Amino acid sequence: MMSRHKHTGFSLIELLLAIFILALGIISIAALFPAGISQQQKAADEVVGSIVAQNALSIIRSRMSQEDFGHASEFDNRFSGYLCTGEFTSGENNPWPTVCGDWMWRRPALIKDDYESLELRGAIDIFSAPGNGVLSEYWTDHVLADNKPITPIPGIPYNLDKYPAIDNTSPPDGIPDDPGTPSVIIHAGERQYPMWSGDVDERPRAQYYWDCMFRRFQGRVLVAVFVYRIVAPDGEGAYLVDTYGLDYLDFPRRVNLKTDSSTGSWPNEDDYFLSSSLKELAESNIDDPIELRNQWQFPGQWIVDQNGSIHKIKRGRRRSNDDNVVLTSRPLEIPVFAGEFNGGVGVNSLWWDEEVAFSDVQEKGYGVVTDIWFVPTRDSNGNTIIPVYVMVQEL
Repeated sequence: MMSRHKHTGFSLIELLLAIFILALGIISIAALFPAGISQQQKAADEVVGSIVAQNALSIIRSRMSQEDFGHASEFDNRFSGYLCTGEFTSGENNPWPTVCGDWMWRRPALIKDDYESLELRGAIDIFSAPGNGVLSEYWTDHVLADNKPITPIPGIPYNLDKYPAIDNTSPPDGIPDDPGTPSVIIHAGERQYPMWSGDVDERPRAQYYWDCMFRRFQGRVLVAVFVYRIVAPDGEGAYLVDTYGLDYLDFPRRVNLKTDSSTGSWPNEDDYFLSSSLKELAESNIDDPIELRNQWQFPGQWIVDQNGSIHKIKRGRRRSNDDNVVLTSRPLEIPVFAGEFNGGVGVNSLWWDEEVAFSDVQEKGYGVVTDIWFVPTRDSNGNTIIPVYVMVQEL
């Protein structure tokens, strides 16, 4: 007699439960892909960013040297530290003890992105030369120069001994508007990676871009190189630094923490006696990170301060309700050389933008970060700008 076996299958409920469990696993695995892609991009940025910065420095060094740069005092004594005269004077705008002739970070002139010559659009002119074919006069509507807050001063002082005025006279009261100014131009295609030297109309969108600024400190010229990526709405076409609606150069952007940020300075004046591991920037949560001047708070942002130190944002802010900004490391404390000047205290920030009264700094004997430079995170053309790397080296 044959026995009968009952064959049963999965019920509908069991099948749905199995599919649900499988879906959870697939979703969990799929969620790892965006994070993996992001980490891969960050790793690539860390490697390639330094390569792009070194390539940029090589290009700059191939066009100029330390000997091409001059002293601020050659153009206007107001821009020299009081070591030039041994005392403060009412006409000085840089009343901080430093080597006579030093000058703070200054950005090369930038030829506007709507200039009639496609070849020169977006190019930088290191010394703002009048005889470069663009500047028929010293200032024109086609060029944005770092001419704030005080004029006249060249975008970057050049060596008058090497490039004398055409009449062989020095211009103590102004800027020589003559062919004596050296013309050093770096085109937009040279400031991208990979570089482009072909037809300007066919210049492709690159993977990375860079810009720079210069500073004279203790008689030596330093160069800061900012490397960044561009995410464009259309994803096509070459990128140019946005110059729409600007009256003077704003790239890299400068912020004076005393006037433009609730942090006041780094570290905050109330934090001087706290732990040396303190990295949180007090009261930065008061600022709206959407505003142009507060884009330094963007996560992962790279920043250069007036002392030449580099900072990176570890925990940034995208929204107004985010917590305070946290740096990867606490800003360095530097020796302060301070003295009374017109009722205020001049410290060795070497900045002449305005008089800063840091009486508490003088009392506590710590140096602070008062001015910062950074790459903005977006422009008026809808481009997203992603900071990648910053390097500061001697030229």
